[in-house]
Amino acid sequence: MVRISVKEAKDRITEIFMKSGVCEDESRIIADMLVEADQRGVHSHGILCTARYVRLIREGKMRPNMSATVVKDNGVVAVWDGNHSSGQILGYRAMEEAMKKAKEHGVGVVCVKGANHFGALAYYAQMAQKAGMVGTVLGTGDSTMAPWGGCEKVIGNNPVAVAAPARNEVSPVLDMAMTVVANGKVSNMKRQGATEIPEGWGLDREGMPTTSMKDYYTIPPMAGYKGWGMAVMVDILAGTLFGGGTGDRAKDCADGPSLMMIAMDISAFNDEEKYYKDVDDRIHELKASKLAKNSKGILMPGEIEDGRFRASEESGMVDVLPENLSMVNDLAAEMGIEAIQTL
Repeated sequence: MVRISVKEAKDRITEIFMKSGVCEDESRIIADMLVEADQRGVHSHGILCTARYVRLIREGKMRPNMSATVVKDNGVVAVWDGNHSSGQILGYRAMEEAMKKAKEHGVGVVCVKGANHFGALAYYAQMAQKAGMVGTVLGTGDSTMAPWGGCEKVIGNNPVAVAAPARNEVSPVLDMAMTVVANGKVSNMKRQGATEIPEGWGLDREGMPTTSMKDYYTIPPMAGYKGWGMAVMVDILAGTLFGGGTGDRAKDCADGPSLMMIAMDISAFNDEEKYYKDVDDRIHELKASKLAKNSKGILMPGEIEDGRFRASEESGMVDVLPENLSMVNDLAAEMGIEAIQTL
């Protein structure tokens, strides 16, 4: 790992996107989301994605500025066609709209088809969480996973994120792919020259477990048939339900991935003070339960990432993979932008 300034990273990546034709407002949002992923330790969705997004813009597969069409809107539920705009901007604006709907109706749902790579879903769920709402996000992706019992990549890792606010305890955030690990983690290992992958992370072309990077073809579903079942249902809810892309149709060069954003206003379900007392009490109760032998403690979903983020914000620095920084600085050099310096 190398350490860089959070502010400098955001400023330089903003410049890179602006040089690529993205307006300043959207460039800053994308830069913030990418750097925050690294701050939370999710390096597969951090500054690594900068080069990919610039390439997609240059290839005409990603519109440099958001151009979404409202297909349906009944007040509570809306469906947008993202017209291949930035997945991260579409997700950001869609959650903003879902939160507005939730304020008025208790629940707001915005579905987006025709998107692009949308990065770490936790960011969107936390937008609602920070506003005192419960945020849920589901997304489809291009084929990276074989069905349980199969060996052909036909479904995405179809991530799900849920974030609920707490007051005195760490607010829980769940963000997970339906594969054992995100595909980006294996890609990072390959770029680092790894010849082996951890046991249970890979399948070969015959659908058999492998630890060889050379023989690696796809990632198995998490929790076996349960992860496969979840991926199928996310395909339906975050894709088929409103005409969004699934499997190979979710590729950048095809329909693109799709998203479902759900915001829930706590006051529509409960007295807010009671909710906050109950959720804090429940988290405390869970964390105070008897520990397993040699356990160092019980953690809530997202608690490790929250600790990393808070430490990064306090220091103003973030750890990133050196090869990911190199890709960003190569783009910066090409565009005549000052490189991000290591600290």
